[in-house]
Amino acid sequence: MIQLVIDYIVEQRGINLNTLTDKDFSNFSWLNEREPVTNMKGEKVSKSYYFENKKEAIRIVCHKIYGDYEYNDVIYPNTYLGWKKDMHWVDWAGELQVTKPMQPYYFNLEPVFVGDGTETVIGFSSPKMRKSMKEERYSADDYLQSKNPNLYALLYGRYTAHYEFYLKTGKKFNLVTAINGETDPDINAVFDNFVFGYEPMTVRELILMNLQ
Repeated sequence: MIQLVIDYIVEQRGINLNTLTDKDFSNFSWLNEREPVTNMKGEKVSKSYYFENKKEAIRIVCHKIYGDYEYNDVIYPNTYLGWKKDMHWVDWAGELQVTKPMQPYYFNLEPVFVGDGTETVIGFSSPKMRKSMKEERYSADDYLQSKNPNLYALLYGRYTAHYEFYLKTGKKFNLVTAINGETDPDINAVFDNFVFGYEPMTVRELILMNLQ
């Protein structure tokens, strides 16, 4: 029989399970918040709360929302609209069981124009989106530095200006062009190596894949 950690907490603490949805779990002294988990792209994947800092009880899993967005009677597909979170109760074996969808968060999107006077829309943005995506770029930068400092040093040292421009603005064209056009055989030898555990993906492909 599957036993949820939260069931034990409810029994011991006399809590109404339904009242836990959308709560700030950090307010409960018997739940300890762990550092959020991020992926190689710097995106927040999940955040967990542990019962008395020993047993994972609740895991909140994050998802980005993409879909159609209408502006001036035109539909723009695959637009980044916001994010949603699902709250999972965890069993004693550490497996995700019961899922409770939480309220989604949507951006107040405004059009981004190409800037040539034609009012051609090239995307949509909002202050919260820009802040979130910038945080993700710097988180991905930190992830690479911690996981592979030698590759990070090569990437940063070789393409300093392009890399810093990408981190600040999110514009990757010059950086991608420089990496794909690399002529140094020693650097290309590194880029052409397979990524362990992701074969046949190369190091170059991994770097480019993780750019926004």
